[in-house]
Amino acid sequence: MRPTPPRPNGQLYEVHRNRGGHPQVVGYARVSTRDQSLASQLTQLRNAGACRVIAEKCSSVGARPGWAALMGELRKGDTIAVVRLDRIGRSLGEVVTCCKEVSDFGAFVNALAQGINTRSPEGRVMLPLWAALAETERAILIERTRAGLEAARELGRVGGRPPKRSPQKDALCRHLRAQGFSFGQIAKQLNLGATTVRRALAEDVPADPRQLRLDVDEAAAVALELAQTAAP
Repeated sequence: MRPTPPRPNGQLYEVHRNRGGHPQVVGYARVSTRDQSLASQLTQLRNAGACRVIAEKCSSVGARPGWAALMGELRKGDTIAVVRLDRIGRSLGEVVTCCKEVSDFGAFVNALAQGINTRSPEGRVMLPLWAALAETERAILIERTRAGLEAARELGRVGGRPPKRSPQKDALCRHLRAQGFSFGQIAKQLNLGATTVRRALAEDVPADPRQLRLDVDEAAAVALELAQTAAP
């Protein structure tokens, strides 16, 4: 079994060709990290009669160039052999989606370890069951997430990113803008986004000195640093 070298265009997958394999059986092997070995999957797929195996080392989250290449070369009547269904996707829903895509094309999926082959009537019956299980899994996940958020709210915890704006920073934005500094300079110095600075200045409400005291020394220091940065 001689692997094809990785593609020069950056596609991180290999094609292993097996002598004596069935021309309509194509294997797919995947591990999540580069430190893991593909040897066991390659051996099992070769023994299952795969004429070639597309193997890649990447997480199922995000792009999978090997799987995309396999689908691009797939022909009607072909069978995609995998050691386990979790090689196709990270969740039951993703596995169902991929299997349905293969089935709609007119090809089949054979999971060796689970003994599921969609070429057989029994295997085809399993597809809607997988879909039902995937929907149940999704509903349970949503319910658990909702319960967790409600429990966190009862404890006074609010999710999301903490706000970067504060009355003090808004006042400092107005002070520096009045000194003639640009939105970008103010944003960089105060560790804010330019949009956040514009929003703070758009809401230009005079601060109540009884409620907000602007640290003049801090404002002066920031203005001096900005002036030194902008100087040629």
